[in-house]
Amino acid sequence: MNKLFPEIYESLRFLLIDLQKQLLALIEGIRDADPDSFKKSLSRTAYIENAHLSLLNRAYRTIQNSSGDYRAEIQGYEHVSYSLISLSRQLETVSYQLQRNDPLKNLQKRRVLAALQDLYNGLELIEPAIESDDLTLSIDICQLQARIEKACSQQLKRYQQKLQEKYEDDLIQSSFVVKDIQYMAKTLLKVGEGVISGKLGQFIEIDSYQKLEATLSEMDFDLAEQQIHIHPMGETKSGCTISGVASASEAQDEVLAIFKEGQKKKLLEEKIGIETWHEKFPGIAPEVYSYQKQGDKAALLFEYLTGQTFDKLLLDNRKVLQDGLNCLFSTLTEIWQATEQEKRMPTSFMSQLQKRLSSIYAVHPEFNLKGLQIGDAKQPSLEKLIKQAAKLEEKLQPAKAVYIHGDFNVDNILFDVIKCEINFIDLHRSEYQDYSQDLSVLMVSFYRLKQYDPKIRQRIRLSMQAIYDFGADYAEQNNDNDYALRMALGLARSFISSTRFVLDKEHARSMLYKGRFLLEHLSQIDKQEYKNYQLPKELFRD
Repeated sequence: MNKLFPEIYESLRFLLIDLQKQLLALIEGIRDADPDSFKKSLSRTAYIENAHLSLLNRAYRTIQNSSGDYRAEIQGYEHVSYSLISLSRQLETVSYQLQRNDPLKNLQKRRVLAALQDLYNGLELIEPAIESDDLTLSIDICQLQARIEKACSQQLKRYQQKLQEKYEDDLIQSSFVVKDIQYMAKTLLKVGEGVISGKLGQFIEIDSYQKLEATLSEMDFDLAEQQIHIHPMGETKSGCTISGVASASEAQDEVLAIFKEGQKKKLLEEKIGIETWHEKFPGIAPEVYSYQKQGDKAALLFEYLTGQTFDKLLLDNRKVLQDGLNCLFSTLTEIWQATEQEKRMPTSFMSQLQKRLSSIYAVHPEFNLKGLQIGDAKQPSLEKLIKQAAKLEEKLQPAKAVYIHGDFNVDNILFDVIKCEINFIDLHRSEYQDYSQDLSVLMVSFYRLKQYDPKIRQRIRLSMQAIYDFGADYAEQNNDNDYALRMALGLARSFISSTRFVLDKEHARSMLYKGRFLLEHLSQIDKQEYKNYQLPKELFRD
């Protein structure tokens, strides 16, 4: 965020000038007990609204007419403007309260005026913060929140004590005024975050920035001397945000590290998962640079791994995709051989599916059919099919446990074409389990991709077939006779449960039908046919 966009910056300056006038008039009204000052404060609101609208219009035109990618900087301006307009409306509310009531006699003027002066100081820092080459002033704006909130909290505590002794309407009104000033502090914090976000290239809260600052300092990266740029790289289904961290002096694709933020439980599991992979199969997982926690949130900074995920390989060309699959199969064989245990691990595909039915029906309520009958033809409910398949699952011979990824989707596997190496990411679910767990997830993660070009769907079909055949070969070499049955159950689970991530109704129905087909097919085979069971190959076709 800088003065690269003079028209937008001009609108912001006008907005700030009128907002400062609005705040100063409120300060004068409280200091001098002057009702006319409150009217003067209220008169600025129309000017502020106009400046805000002007900024938004100019920002829109700039994005439309700009050939460069300045969206992050412009969005920083917009975020600041929205926060300032919110602050103006909070000031307006306080002025109305002070006009219509007389809470001034109960206000601790010294504390209130000190809090409002800090608020004014914060507004004065905004322009220098935008013009500055570093983030020091932006952080100073954010840190003013704590001072203002402390002053307000002390006064509110005093009011609460007085109200316990005697109820007074004026005290209640005074509490409202102080509480509103406390809200203003939070809004000022949002202003500071908006300036920081515009400079970094992605929206980031001050707590997140401080976590990032702490983690980078552990890499001997001095933010005071070196500026960084962060850009979004996705969001996991568990709600974690993923950003690439690059030096501002380098090209954006020259990423220094990956910064991941989210629930502490998830990120702690991932940290442990990465560390465990380093013990069991060194080199497959990224290196953890730092782990920071605060309350129920945490941040993880880890190595940026080169390579493409398999959903990207799918769009490249068939040879690169085949090379990636061959490298993956070789790597999986090594991992399974290195981590195999004598302990056998039964699958739990049907119990997993049963637990996810409510989430599936929340997205696709039309899937919740309780069984249909037309003449003598009956279609059992999904719940009944799951119960029948669960009985079959209990009878199957478990495979020897190996260490698996646990969330083996196409976007969690990286293939470096130049090095011919495979790496894993997003490892919070890694554990000892039946290898069919990972293979069935991977096959369906290919199928559910929202790619409908016939050539791409052909590659998806061939990739699914190749994954299944690789598993079958491994099973044969290891005398695993129930591989096909377990994979059928795993695929049924993954086809049906993955519909909750697919909003395209036709695509979701196709996945549901494939899952149901497998469950119905399994329910019709005799125990004598288990050893000769073959997965229906038409399953891979659209």
